[in-house]
Amino acid sequence: MISAFKHIRLSGYNLTPVAGGEKLRLGFGNSGLAYYSELTGVSGYLQSLINQADANVDSINGLTGAINITGSNGVTIQVDAGLGQITVVGNSGYFQGLVDTLTQNLAITGNTLSTNLATTGNILQTNINNFSGYVNATYVAKTSNQVFTTTLAPGADAYSINYPVVFAGITPPKVQATLEVAGDVMYNLSIKSISTTGYTGLLSDNVLESDVKIHTFASTQ
Repeated sequence: MISAFKHIRLSGYNLTPVAGGEKLRLGFGNSGLAYYSELTGVSGYLQSLINQADANVDSINGLTGAINITGSNGVTIQVDAGLGQITVVGNSGYFQGLVDTLTQNLAITGNTLSTNLATTGNILQTNINNFSGYVNATYVAKTSNQVFTTTLAPGADAYSINYPVVFAGITPPKVQATLEVAGDVMYNLSIKSISTTGYTGLLSDNVLESDVKIHTFASTQ
């Protein structure tokens, strides 16, 4: 075989023809020999890596249906290509921590909300009672007219009667008072010192009974 060239210079290195039977072999510098086919084709370790990579790609591309990925702490991620959904199954310390924190926060929020509602309810009830004149289970519809009942404690002949709600302004209301007694004992009732906050009820004698009541109707109209 007659060499068509004595040497080829490539990137600063000499490629020199080397006798090697029927095939042409090239010497790279002064070290190593290679067949032409080994230079133009892929073989050896590099080829095995390529083959392995091709197999991995083919395996992934060939997957169909559901894919299950198992993570740490027993958490499984399920991918269903057919349904187009991803499902996380299992319970790890991380997720449990999130759940516990959320539960604690909800409990704290619930207790705070319950306390605030109870406080608000008490305040509203007090304000409603003060405004409406809810005293001794008697409801007063509006502050211009007040109707209420006062039970008198025994032992006195003069009683200070206060309106459930103070009348606005400085003009005293008109007051009508009626005495209720049990049995045959009778007392005369008169009133004095009428103001926007109440009046004084005068009886003809000291009250001895425990069920004597004064019914009051007071109005600014």
